[in-house]
Parts: sequence; C-alpha cells; structure tokens
Amino acid sequence: MEFEVTWIRATRIWWAYLWRGLVGAVVMSLVGGLVGGLLGYIMTSLGAKASTIQLVALPIGVILGIGVSILAVKQVLGKDFGEFRLLLVSKER
Repeated sequence: MEFEVTWIRATRIWWAYLWRGLVGAVVMSLVGGLVGGLLGYIMTSLGAKASTIQLVALPIGVILGIGVSILAVKQVLGKDFGEFRLLLVSKER
C-alpha cells in the first residue's frame, strides 16, 4: 500500500536523518580533530608547510563527511516510522 507524502511524514523522515547526521558530524569532528592534529604534528616534524598539511587534510575530511552522511541515510532506509517504513522498491514487477 502506498502512503501519501505529507508534511508530517516528510518531517519525520527529515528528523530521523538530521539527528543521525548531526551525531555523526559531532563524532567525526572530534575524531577529525585528533587525527588532523596528529597528522599535522607528523607532517610538521617532516618539514611540511601549513598549506601542504591543509591540502592533505581537506580531502580526507570531505571523504569522511560524505561517508557519515551516507551512513545516516542508510540507517534511515528501512526504519519503522510507526504507520510506515521507508523502503526501496523495484520499479519493475
């Protein structure tokens, strides 16, 4: 059975994604700060400039951020929202 997409249902799905994404972002900020600090310390010890360290750290942060975002979406897919579940259904029969 297909449900109508209402503002209430859309908001429930949005909230389910948002809080998971925010928790992931906070955790990744802490981990990223530690890893970035360690990476910066090691690279500085090896004589790297600050701009080089930033050039290396930025793509790592972006990739981790994308990963956390995808993880949040994956956790919401299949979740039970009481009157409905969010599922992927094939268009072909």
